[in-house]
Amino acid sequence: MTKMTNAETKTCQSCKNSFVVEPEDFQFYAKINVPPPSWCPECRMIRRQIFRNERVLYRRNCALCGKGTITMYAPEKPFTVYCNECYQSDKWDALSYGKDYDFSKPFFEQFKELMLKTPRRSLYIDFATNSDYSNWAVYLNNSYLVFGGHHYENCSYCANDFYLNDCVDVDFSQRSESCFHSIHVRRCARVHFSLYSEDCMDSWFLFGCKNCVHCVGCTNLRNKSYCIYNEQYSKEEYEQKLKELRLTTYSGIQNVSAEFSKHSLDFPRKHAWVRNVVNSTGDNLDQTKNCTYLFHATEDEDCRYSFFVPTGAKDSYDIDHVGLGVEMAYELHSAFGNSRVVGGNRVYWSHDVYYSDDCYNSANLFGCIGVRKKEYCILNKKYPKEQYEVLVSKIIDHMNADPFVDKQERRYAFGEFFPPALSPFVYNETVAQEYFPLSEDDARRAGFGWRTPDAKAYVISRKAGDLPDAISDVPDNIIRETIGCAHEGKCNEQCTTAFKIIPDELRFYKKSGLPLPRLCSNCRHAERIKLANPTHLSHGKCRCAGAQSLNGAFKNTAQHFHGLDQCPNEFETPFNSKRPEIVYCESCYNAEVA
Repeated sequence: MTKMTNAETKTCQSCKNSFVVEPEDFQFYAKINVPPPSWCPECRMIRRQIFRNERVLYRRNCALCGKGTITMYAPEKPFTVYCNECYQSDKWDALSYGKDYDFSKPFFEQFKELMLKTPRRSLYIDFATNSDYSNWAVYLNNSYLVFGGHHYENCSYCANDFYLNDCVDVDFSQRSESCFHSIHVRRCARVHFSLYSEDCMDSWFLFGCKNCVHCVGCTNLRNKSYCIYNEQYSKEEYEQKLKELRLTTYSGIQNVSAEFSKHSLDFPRKHAWVRNVVNSTGDNLDQTKNCTYLFHATEDEDCRYSFFVPTGAKDSYDIDHVGLGVEMAYELHSAFGNSRVVGGNRVYWSHDVYYSDDCYNSANLFGCIGVRKKEYCILNKKYPKEQYEVLVSKIIDHMNADPFVDKQERRYAFGEFFPPALSPFVYNETVAQEYFPLSEDDARRAGFGWRTPDAKAYVISRKAGDLPDAISDVPDNIIRETIGCAHEGKCNEQCTTAFKIIPDELRFYKKSGLPLPRLCSNCRHAERIKLANPTHLSHGKCRCAGAQSLNGAFKNTAQHFHGLDQCPNEFETPFNSKRPEIVYCESCYNAEVA
C-alpha cells in the first residue's frame, strides 16, 4: 500500500502566493514520475493558455507555396508558417529539421531553436467547408470566425461550442440552434441574450431557466411559458407586453438588458454550475467524478486543475482544451486520444510523449515539433529504441541539473510546462487575456509580452451610433458598409475597431427580429465572458438565512432542511464574498427552483 504524503504548502514562482499540494497530488506526480509543481494552479492554467491564440488573426504569405493566407502568427514573428494545404501535404518532412541534443545548454533553449526552424501551421482547422476564417475548431460548414469546439453549421462569431446550427455570438454551448448572444446554453432554440439555461425556446434574457418557452427577463424558472421578469401572463397579455418591450430595436434591447441585470441579482444562484457530479469542485461541470478545480468539464474522472475538458478525460492533471479519451496526461494543452503525455501542446492520438508540439499519431517522442506517424524521436531526430530510452533519461537529468531560467528568474526543470518565453504569442493575443485579463504593464512585468495592435486602415463608412434602431429599418446594402466598433479600439478586449455585417448574419438578424450589434465580434465575445462565472474558486458559505437570503433581497418560497436557522453548508465557488450575487448551496437552491 502506497504511503500517503502529507499536504505541503508551496510558494508560486510566478505570483508568489502560497498554494497547497495535496496528498492525492503527490500520488499522481509519483505515478507519472514528475516532481510537484512550482507554480500555483491558476498560474499554471494561465501559462498553458498563453500558447492559445484563437481570434487575433493576421495575413502573411505561406513560406512554401507563397500564397497569401490567414494565420494566428503576427507577420513579424520569426516562424516558418505554412498554409494548411501545404502543412498537411507530403511536400515537407519534420524529421529533416532534426538536431542532436546539446548537453551544454538547457533543453528549452534547444526546443526554441527547433520551433524557429520547423514549419508551423497557419490555422488549426480540420474538416472544414467554406469556413476559412476560423481557428482551433473541427467539423465546420459555412461558418465564419468560430473558435474552439466542433460541429458548427452556418454559425458566426461562436467559441467553444458543440453541435450548433445557425447561431451567432454563442459561447460554451451545446446542441442549440438559431440562438444569439448567449453563453452556457444547452438544447435551446431561438434563445437570445441568455445564460446557463437548458431546453428553452423562443425566449430572451434568461438565467438559470429550464424547459421554458416564450419568456423574457426570467431567472431560475422551470417548465414555464409566457413569463416576463418571472411574472406569469396569458398568451395575449404576453404578446402585448412583448411589443411594448420593443426587442426588435437596439434601444429596447438596452433597456431590457439593464433591467434584467438588476432583476436577476434578486434571485439565488447555485454555488457553482454543476450537475450530476460526484466528489468534484469547479464550475460548469457535468458528470464528473473525483475532480478538483475543473472548469467547463464533462464526463471526466480523477482530473484536477484543468480548463475546458469537454469529453472523457481520466486520471490527468493540468490539462487545457483536452478530451476524447485522454489518460495519464499532465501539463497538456489541446489534445485528443492520448495517454502518458507530459508537457505537450497540440498532441493528438499519441502516447508516451514529452514536451512536444503539434504532433500526431506518434509514440515515444521527446521535444518534437510537427512529427506525424513516428516513434522514438528526440528533437525531431529518430533513434533506435534502446538509444532513445537511454538518451531520454540523460535529458531529464540534464533538465533538472541545468534548468532554463527566464528573465523573471523563474526556473523550468523537468515537469514544468513550456516557459512563457517560448510562446509564439503575447498575452493580449491569447485566451489568457479573456479569462484572466491583465493590463499591459502587468503582463510585461510577468514576462508574458504584449503587442500593440496594428493601426487599422479601415475606412469607416458608418458609425455604430448611426445605425438604425430597428432591424426593420436596416437596408440590405448594409453589408457593404464598414461599421466602426463603439469601443473604437480603446478597450482591452482585442477590439478590431471596425466590422462588417456579412450576408448570412444579416439574414439571421432579420429572420430573428434582432437589431444590429454596435460592437465588433471580439468585444461582444468579451461582454459574454464577463457575464459568465469567473474562472476562479473561493471558499464560501451558503447565503440562505432560513426564511430569506442574508441580504434580504430574496424571500424563500419553500422550507429548507435547516429550518429558520442559517444554512451551515460550505463549498468552493467562483463567487467570492465581495460579489453581489446571492449564492446558495445546491440543497437550498434546488428547494427554490425545483
